[in-house]
Amino acid sequence: MADDPVPELDASTEAALQAGIDPAERIASMSRTELLRRRFLRNPMAWAGMVTFGILVVLAIVMPMIYPHEPYSLDLRADVNTPTADHWFGLTNNGWDTFSRCMHGLRVSLVIGIGTAVLTSIIAILVGTVAGYVGGKGKLGALVDSGLVNLINLFLVIPSLLLLMLFGPILQQASWLWMIPLLAIFSWMLTARVLRAMTQQLVRTEYVEAARFMGVNPVVIVVRHIIPNIASWIIIDTTLGVSAAVLGETGLSFIGFGIERPQVSLGTVLSNYELANPWTWVPAAVILAALVISINLMGEALRDALDPTSGSSRV
Repeated sequence: MADDPVPELDASTEAALQAGIDPAERIASMSRTELLRRRFLRNPMAWAGMVTFGILVVLAIVMPMIYPHEPYSLDLRADVNTPTADHWFGLTNNGWDTFSRCMHGLRVSLVIGIGTAVLTSIIAILVGTVAGYVGGKGKLGALVDSGLVNLINLFLVIPSLLLLMLFGPILQQASWLWMIPLLAIFSWMLTARVLRAMTQQLVRTEYVEAARFMGVNPVVIVVRHIIPNIASWIIIDTTLGVSAAVLGETGLSFIGFGIERPQVSLGTVLSNYELANPWTWVPAAVILAALVISINLMGEALRDALDPTSGSSRV
């Protein structure tokens, strides 16, 4: 029978062996943050996602400041549907510079995506942890838990798309940033249900019970003992929520109920597509795909790093 292949050791493990340091002791001496960082950075998907996402963020910040054209500035003298030295992605039939629209749209989509994901997580943490902690603790606790669960179920059956189409254009008369709470208010429910179930399990653990018997404030228990133990799942969900929010805003803008003039988003650029002129929509579609894929790659890498059963979780 052939011998089993010898597992390949990474450079740090080989260095530890050469220095006479037990790898098990080296790993045991690491903090949880250091372990997660090493696992995350060992994953090629993490590097691919971070590099792509970093390039897009730099473009969204720098290009609108140095590029000479604005999203809705007209250049009717030029008749170009292909890239030139003055118009890098050409012009639309309306005379708008496509590159400028893509860069400004990328910046708006990033702000909305990150802001919506963070706000969604905050709402879900508040509702989920409160419902999970107070549930089963007397009549008042059961009443609060039941009320929050019914609130979650209510938001799940509300026709969110119709309400977004109704209130989106109205709220944008004040500011396009209203898209962030508008999207977040219809996105937190499933996350809150998962956090409620995870909190209910943690409430039964010995260290939480000991803290309660010692008279520790419930807010302190939730902040110090419950949230840190579900933070891994929250980080993953928030990361993946960015791409979901970007796609949600893009869909609304594409059908005319999202970002409106004078602002522009990737969905707005795609909504002004011209089939005869691929430069009016292909660059925006490529940027959107790269943004969503890079975020999902980072989210999957985080999930692998936090999952002890994953092959990429080895140090």
